[in-house]
Amino acid sequence: MAFREHLENVCQVEGAVLACVMGFDGIAVDTHAPKAEGLDTDTLLVEYSALLDQVRRAAASLGNGKLEEVVVRAENLTAILRPIDENYFLFLALEPNGNTGKGRFLLRVTAPKLLEEL
Repeated sequence: MAFREHLENVCQVEGAVLACVMGFDGIAVDTHAPKAEGLDTDTLLVEYSALLDQVRRAAASLGNGKLEEVVVRAENLTAILRPIDENYFLFLALEPNGNTGKGRFLLRVTAPKLLEEL
């Protein structure tokens, strides 16, 4: 299954705006954006990439172990970020009323499948 098919499956969650396989370097590998019109997706992805990298480094330096997930809930968007390996992560953006629980679940089960394809 291709990256795009995995991202399309993740975007079946209620309220999905976009899903992306992203490098910690800020470069998107593949993106599926069914509801991202009017959203500056490039800037959004680069900024959240930097945020996740900082949180990942902080967790490691504090001896908290490997980072599993970060959820950022803002007024207009919820972002769920899940590392796939040391170089890549999955990103899901949801509308404020989106199903965050199902989104977290889908990222958790999709990340290992993507790891096999990297």
